[in-house]
Amino acid sequence: MKSKLCFFILLFYGLYVQAQEQPDFEKKVRFGIKTGFNVSLFTSKVMPTSTARRSDFSNFKPFVRSSINAGLAADGQLTERISLSAELLFNSRGMVYMEENDHVVIIDDEGEEQQAYNNFNFNIDYVELPVLINYNFKPRAFRLFLAAYVGLAPGIAVNSKTKLSYEEGLDGNGREAKNEILPLKYVNHFNNSLLTGIKVGENNPRKLNLYGDFRLSYTLLPVFSRKVSDKGSNLDTRMLTGSVSIGVKF
Repeated sequence: MKSKLCFFILLFYGLYVQAQEQPDFEKKVRFGIKTGFNVSLFTSKVMPTSTARRSDFSNFKPFVRSSINAGLAADGQLTERISLSAELLFNSRGMVYMEENDHVVIIDDEGEEQQAYNNFNFNIDYVELPVLINYNFKPRAFRLFLAAYVGLAPGIAVNSKTKLSYEEGLDGNGREAKNEILPLKYVNHFNNSLLTGIKVGENNPRKLNLYGDFRLSYTLLPVFSRKVSDKGSNLDTRMLTGSVSIGVKF
């Protein structure tokens, strides 16, 4: 993994040196920052918490997890329509499970009874190094750009945990319980994601340019590293993520 990190550092440095050699009006390499939000989910059922004292999880309902992404980007123009992008991205991903809690009664402002839920929030944070090939549908001289891209994003899991939030302090079995944060075990430290998306924004090399980035990503390796001997749980779970980001090119 160290060799991959060194490669991307050298790539960013090479693009930066090339950018400095170009006059402002002829810039072929541009740097930027971006941030946005994700919605993500696992592709197969995952045991909500490895420390649970019950074995029946049929009443756990899966929901997408909302989270954030943020990072740096560099774009190098290869031809009139094709460019190469590299990013250094913090990407928070995961999934949420909700369990009906029939031991708590919630009354809304109109006096209606509402279903109470316990919340299990799976949180996996990655540092990713996406490399993208972009095709711009508009000529470089056009005021706006519209580009589609594909790429790969190798990433390192830097943080993984499960947040358990119990409605009114009672768990699904009616026992007294505290909200808690537990380690999320068996997460693969390295993964690689296939990316595809669309970028649209301003195209003026003489000033700051705003752009939007709409992306789908899918992990090529299992999120968890458990084996067949681990009762079949979490064996081949991948992760699907949709992202919407806003960026600025310098």
